[in-house]
Amino acid sequence: MTRWADNEQTSKPQAKRSLAADLMSLGPASTPGRELLAAVLQIGAVALLCFVVFPDRLSEVMRWGLLAATFVYFVFRFAAGLPKWLQRR
Repeated sequence: MTRWADNEQTSKPQAKRSLAADLMSLGPASTPGRELLAAVLQIGAVALLCFVVFPDRLSEVMRWGLLAATFVYFVFRFAAGLPKWLQRR
């Protein structure tokens, strides 16, 4: 083999995703930092809608339940992304 062939990299290039794509996808974001940012933004949006914009549309229990469900969703998303993120290191 030639020296040029030995130095050839076999890793795949990583696809660049935008923050908007990370916010809208059901799966985890491309990096842990972006996942945390997506979680904070979306949980904040749910809290803003439930407690500030439409406080009288849902009962108190339903508002807290929706916020808790959103939080649990992001915990599962983060857990699903951990193997992928740890594999890249």
